[in-house]
Amino acid sequence: MEKTDFKYCPKCQAEYKPQIEICKDCNVTLVDTQPLDKPLEKIIWIKIAQFTGKIYGEMAGEILKNNNIPYFLKSDFFSSAFSITPTNVPGAMVKLLVPEDKKEQAENLIINISE
Repeated sequence: MEKTDFKYCPKCQAEYKPQIEICKDCNVTLVDTQPLDKPLEKIIWIKIAQFTGKIYGEMAGEILKNNNIPYFLKSDFFSSAFSITPTNVPGAMVKLLVPEDKKEQAENLIINISE
């Protein structure tokens, strides 16, 4: 995903000038970032880091987001099954995953985040 001065249709991926708000073909609201190259279900997600608690994971995610790298945080079963935010739960782990083709770039960006 690349942030530009253009807007994009999330449906047909057409590019528009920034002042346009709605896709003329799809009649949907435009977005500021270019859509992913592949459909979400076809992306291979790779774990690049694991953190004790969610705070460090969210910090790393914010860095990735600011560099237009898609990511998601995956909590362990205990935390997600019981809707517990794993901030200080002993043994609670959060995994940070990114698309396979963004692995090296993402790892370089978060290399200094540690507990």
